[in-house]
Amino acid sequence: MKRSRTRRVAVTYAALQIATAALALWLTKQFQVARMSATLIALAPTLPGAYLTWAAYHNDRREAAADTDAKATMLAAAVAPAETRQRAQLIGPGAHRIDVAFHYRTEPANNATGAAPEGRLTNVVAYYRNLRPARLVITGEPGGGKTLLALDLLLGLLTHNARTAADPVPVRLSVAGWDTDRPLPEWLADQIHQQFRDRGLTAADAGMLVDQHRILPVLDGLDEMDTDTTPAARRRAVAALQQLNAYQHPTGSAPVILTCRTTQYEQLAALDMRMREAAHIQIAPVPPAQAAAYLTARSTRPTRWSPVIDTLNTAPGGALAKALSTPWRLNLAATAYEERHPDTLGYLRDPADLLTLPSPHAVRDHLLALYLPAATSQHPTRPGRYPPHQTHRWLAALATHLATTDPASPGSGTDLVLHQLWPMAGAHRVRTTDALLICPLALAFPALYLATTPVDFSLRMFLGTALTAWPLAAVWQASRATVRTPHTVHLHRLRSPTHLRRLARDLGFGLTLGLALGLVVELVAGLVIAVAVGLALWLKDVLTEPLSCDAAPTDPRYPVRDDLAVGLASVLAVGLAIGLLSGLANGLTVGLAIGSMGLIVGVPLGLYVFSGAGRRYVVLLCCSRGRLPWRLGAFLHWAYEAGLLRISGMAYQFRHRELQDWLAAQARLR
Repeated sequence: MKRSRTRRVAVTYAALQIATAALALWLTKQFQVARMSATLIALAPTLPGAYLTWAAYHNDRREAAADTDAKATMLAAAVAPAETRQRAQLIGPGAHRIDVAFHYRTEPANNATGAAPEGRLTNVVAYYRNLRPARLVITGEPGGGKTLLALDLLLGLLTHNARTAADPVPVRLSVAGWDTDRPLPEWLADQIHQQFRDRGLTAADAGMLVDQHRILPVLDGLDEMDTDTTPAARRRAVAALQQLNAYQHPTGSAPVILTCRTTQYEQLAALDMRMREAAHIQIAPVPPAQAAAYLTARSTRPTRWSPVIDTLNTAPGGALAKALSTPWRLNLAATAYEERHPDTLGYLRDPADLLTLPSPHAVRDHLLALYLPAATSQHPTRPGRYPPHQTHRWLAALATHLATTDPASPGSGTDLVLHQLWPMAGAHRVRTTDALLICPLALAFPALYLATTPVDFSLRMFLGTALTAWPLAAVWQASRATVRTPHTVHLHRLRSPTHLRRLARDLGFGLTLGLALGLVVELVAGLVIAVAVGLALWLKDVLTEPLSCDAAPTDPRYPVRDDLAVGLASVLAVGLAIGLLSGLANGLTVGLAIGSMGLIVGVPLGLYVFSGAGRRYVVLLCCSRGRLPWRLGAFLHWAYEAGLLRISGMAYQFRHRELQDWLAAQARLR
């Protein structure tokens, strides 16, 4: 009832706003001396209408959240297929998993109860369900299988027979992108909304799920929040653990799953910083028997691996056994030595070559050098699109960029976000180019106005001169180091009654602006501006929404693509509105001419006003010719499909940090 009454009052005041707007126009024409005063007096009754329209919209947003169980069920249905694809990407061809073992490590205090001394990947779900509270820390060596174990646990919890509708939904998030100045619940809600809003999950829904503890955070990569040289007092991982320890629900510490490399977690533990009320498990190295079974399963001719398997069994403490003691290294070896000649289908390499390498580091570097061309040639759909040497050069440039960014910035050391890569081409160079591209157009507006307007000291001259300065704001925006977050398109909102009401609100704002501009221009021009501004705001606010940098669309290329589409669509709407209204007032020919000029001038300016991320991405490509491919997004997605990269939210990441560091080191040696 309250919501209905609010709507009726809002509609009444909206009608009053239109009436007083017409009165304002009449007053500005009748009283030449007191135009501004008459306009302000006439527009005063419109303020309650604007406020109640805003209040009605926010009431609708609050009441639009559906019941918790339905939203949690929908979220679980969205998480399962996405993480199944991610696990398949990590496992590689054939879906051969290594049943890694893990051991429970007792902390000096604040351990969870119910933890068994040891467990395996195949029974990790049962292991976790016995913990009280349900807080788990997974550590292991680089490439030891931490992420894969967390993925198996997540998927097992979603598909477990004992799961109920009331169980929290596990959602995996890259903790490296967390700005720890933000409270954990706020960050969780924002990330979940960004990842699953294409499934209809609103910000209010995500906040409700987090507030009611219907989310089980699976936080991957605590070790990637800082570098080894970051002072202890400035480590984001310390702040993250402090917030995790304060994360509570009504019965005590809230459930959390956290992964971290063993060395980094021990460094934090030495500072008496660890996750409290949790069970700490550490993944054990892969024993020779399991390594042999994996290599045999991945090979189409297992006898080729006999010398390697014999060495693993006879020298379990040797260089080869140490090097091949993690799932990541075993996957590298299988990928590199299963590569075949494209014409003869003969094997290009003999696994026995591994026996000649003197140390685990030599084995690692050897496998990493072979992995990139092998993964490229075994690309499932387009193996020959990018030559291996070119792929290596471009990926090394990207890895070097990640290695030289500020480690205190969230996600800076791991995330390849398209619209945030622009410093690669030179920060000052890109910003200067971005600003210079708009300067001629921005300066043309005030020059044209001043050249065609008689010089006097009237109010019209003063306001008109001030308004011509607004394109200069686009130059300032283009020269900034901060890039606005991209927008994404939601065409289904055109059918939403809520967002149709937003159209009325935005047109009302545009009408108010048009009335103010009526002091400078004629009535028809003011109406043209009113409708054009209202449509542009509506397209920007209704069809699009800002995405955060840790967002997770289906394809990380979509944000910049949609951001450019937003700018073009907004300008098109403005051009059509200008042309239509001008045609109604002055005839078809004049309308077409004015509308065409509006599009010609407005397209580049609109990209600066409505599109920030997409435009900066295009400037990056123009300024980095030769160092990066022209279609950078297409290349990164191709590398993801080849198994060289992975997707985390709105970012691409290297398949493994070891690969990223090796590529950066190779680039420095050249």
